[in-house]
Amino acid sequence: MQPEFQCQKCEESFGVDISDLSSDPTLRCPSCGAHAPGDQVEALVGALEDLFAVITPLRRKFTMAVEINSEELPPPYDEAPAVARKAALLDEEESEDEDEAEDEESTERDLDF
Repeated sequence: MQPEFQCQKCEESFGVDISDLSSDPTLRCPSCGAHAPGDQVEALVGALEDLFAVITPLRRKFTMAVEINSEELPPPYDEAPAVARKAALLDEEESEDEDEAEDEESTERDLDF
């Protein structure tokens, strides 16, 4: 089984075989190198193995196809993940104050003959 992944950073789509992730829990975008933490990849592999174990006895009576789009998860999993935003290096007000101070200094220098 080879799930399809799409990198959120560069939007590259790629597939990774589950058996490869079982032996080496590294999920890395081949285009930009973005990667998921190993413990998250191991948890994903473990959950898929649990799913396979539950599906196996059902195969005697039913066939099954599963497609999961992470943007369409059912509640309570449908909430957007909390992403910590990086703080700005300077507040806009501080940056504007510095720009005004620089403008005043350059005006004063231009007036000095």
